[in-house]
Amino acid sequence: MARWAWMLGGLIVWAIHFLGVYVIASLGDVVDRADALEWRMAGLAFSGLCVAVVAMLLFLSLRRLRQGEDEPNWRFREQLAALGAFVSLVSIVWQALPTVIGY
Repeated sequence: MARWAWMLGGLIVWAIHFLGVYVIASLGDVVDRADALEWRMAGLAFSGLCVAVVAMLLFLSLRRLRQGEDEPNWRFREQLAALGAFVSLVSIVWQALPTVIGY
């Protein structure tokens, strides 16, 4: 299970980000307005946290890929973890852009 969590870690963070930004925008819409500055900054802070976590996963997977292991299929696991983290990094930044520009 830990191997699966490692390989899918970036995608899991992306899913958490998607859910979290949706919850923040929904709460902002109920309390005030979804495009109010406070709620936009909360969404942006959450996005920044998720970007930091995914960047760390990407860095660790690339470092582990360069080090090498004796375990079978280690290269595939690290490549999949790096790919998932990179796709998630780009996706989280893409999803945070409307928060930055105010839409």
